Amino acid sequence: MSNVTAAAKLDPTVAKAAIGLVLRFLRDEDKSGNMQTMIAKMPRAQEAIDASLSTGDGGVTQVIEGMTSFIGHGRADLNILAGQLEKLGVSEAQTDALVREVLARAENVIGVEGAEKIRDILPALRERTDLPTDLRRSA
Repeated sequence: MSNVTAAAKLDPTVAKAAIGLVLRFLRDEDKSGNMQTMIAKMPRAQEAIDASLSTGDGGVTQVIEGMTSFIGHGRADLNILAGQLEKLGVSEAQTDALVREVLARAENVIGVEGAEKIRDILPALRERTDLPTDLRRSA
């Protein structure tokens, strides 16, 4: 968690809830089971997910879900996550850093192929996190 906190420049308390939101989002969207495997292998992942459950989004989710038909399901889902993170005070740049670090950690925990399947969950997620291999960080 300290790598993510440092990379995203987040307060550790905010980082825990933010990481939980990202993990929960990816777990819920992942049909392959790779995220569940990753969460099971990460000692504090479930704790972070539990911390994220106490964060609300002030109705942002319902508004964005209503717009899904206009902007596409994948983008809407990612925008819901972004809205939840924004409510925690996480900027767009911090969100990008956070998701990149979680995906880098996924590479270390479940391998490159598993991380690619997670990245492919939503086209909008790939667009935001697709980095050349030489720029990917090791967590």
